[in-house]
Amino acid sequence: MPRHIVAVTDHLFPSMDDEARMFAEMDTELVVGQCKEEEDVIALCRNADAILNTYARMTPRIIQSLERCKVIVRFGIGYDNVDVDAATRCGIMVANTTEYCVDEVADQTMAMLLACARGLFPAGRIARDGTWDLSRMPVLRRLRGQTLGLMGIGEIGKAVAVRAHGFGLKVLASDPYVDEAAARESGAELVDLDTLLGASDYVSVHVPLMPATEGMMNAGVFAKMKPTAFLINVARGRIVNQADLVRAIQQGDIAGAGLDVLEQEPCEPGSDITTLDNVILTPHSAWYSEEARADMRRRAVGQVVSVLNGELPYSLINREAVESNRP
Repeated sequence: MPRHIVAVTDHLFPSMDDEARMFAEMDTELVVGQCKEEEDVIALCRNADAILNTYARMTPRIIQSLERCKVIVRFGIGYDNVDVDAATRCGIMVANTTEYCVDEVADQTMAMLLACARGLFPAGRIARDGTWDLSRMPVLRRLRGQTLGLMGIGEIGKAVAVRAHGFGLKVLASDPYVDEAAARESGAELVDLDTLLGASDYVSVHVPLMPATEGMMNAGVFAKMKPTAFLINVARGRIVNQADLVRAIQQGDIAGAGLDVLEQEPCEPGSDITTLDNVILTPHSAWYSEEARADMRRRAVGQVVSVLNGELPYSLINREAVESNRP
């Protein structure tokens, strides 16, 4: 019998053979599934000492079925698919994988901003159909001197601010967890949300999905934005009320959007959001590069190894789980 069992609910890698060999050297068995259904996750993970997870939902029922689990580590930054409260009640640590894709997501944010600013998608259609008719282009304004509003100025928001200054943008930020001095160090002016919405030509979302942020970008928020402003979301789809966003764009309340994430992924064929010419969509790929994928893998697995060795994961979310296990 191996000393430990590590279960992988689901993953995005060609294989996990390297990890299996590494864990074998630690007298640890790696069991890998691509589970979607609750029963399958329970069957795979019931006896695991640690779990590596990507998209499978870790529900209270699943978590309560775990007999030996010490930690659930997510391949990725967001952890909204893991019921952290249920894990804490069961004394199970939850960790995410941070910092592996800061550059990639910041680059994607700027790529979407630039595509919106320069009308690249409508321009591409005009060039491809051979008309080269500039009267069909949207109204474009010089980017330098415009304002970018960052909703959240954590590591990714800071990286976006650095890039935005290179294009001559003024940067505003709204974040209840950051003080003015920290915002200034990132080159951003800290303002309240209403001020940011009213002043920004581009509003970029960089907050985690949690009860307080789910659906926060709604009709009331869009009504406070400039009619010429664009929304950019590379965070989580459910932060944006998608039906309200579609209506806001159709009614001209805002100019358009660049979205890497949606409420439902993948979206339904023919979904309203896919029919809008002034919406750029990418398939939740902002995090991706070969380097980022390798970093994510290494950081996530490293946290499992730490826990199996009696240490804490570097990105522990629910320290209360540790406190509850202390004698």
